Amino acid sequence: MARVLVVEDDPAVARVLELALRQAGHEVRLARTLAEGERALEEPFDAVVLDLNLPGGNGLDLLRRLSGREGAPAVLVLSGLKQERTVLEALRLGARDYLSKPFSPKELVLRLEKCVAAR
Repeated sequence: MARVLVVEDDPAVARVLELALRQAGHEVRLARTLAEGERALEEPFDAVVLDLNLPGGNGLDLLRRLSGREGAPAVLVLSGLKQERTVLEALRLGARDYLSKPFSPKELVLRLEKCVAAR
C-alpha cells in the first residue's frame, strides 16, 4: 500500500483515479488546485499523480518544487493530447512516468506501482 496524492481539477477524472487506486489498496488524498497540492505535500506521500493543467498554475511548478527534495514522492504525470513538449519537460524535472488521457484505470495502477517501486 502506498500513500498517494492525486492533484487533478476535473472531478470526474479525480473520482476515477481515486476509485482505481483505493481498489488497488492504496491510501488516496485529493487536491483540486496547485495550492491544495502544495499544502498537502507538507505531509509525506509515496507518490503523486499530477495533472499538468491546474487552477492556480501548471503542474510543472509543483514538480519543480519537488525536484531534488529529500524523500520526494514518485511522480506520475497525467497529460492531455498535444502536450508532448510539456511531458518531456516533466520527465526532465524528475517525473517517473506519464500517462496520457484518456487512460485505463488498470494501466494507471500498474504505472503508479512501478513508479513507487522505482523510488
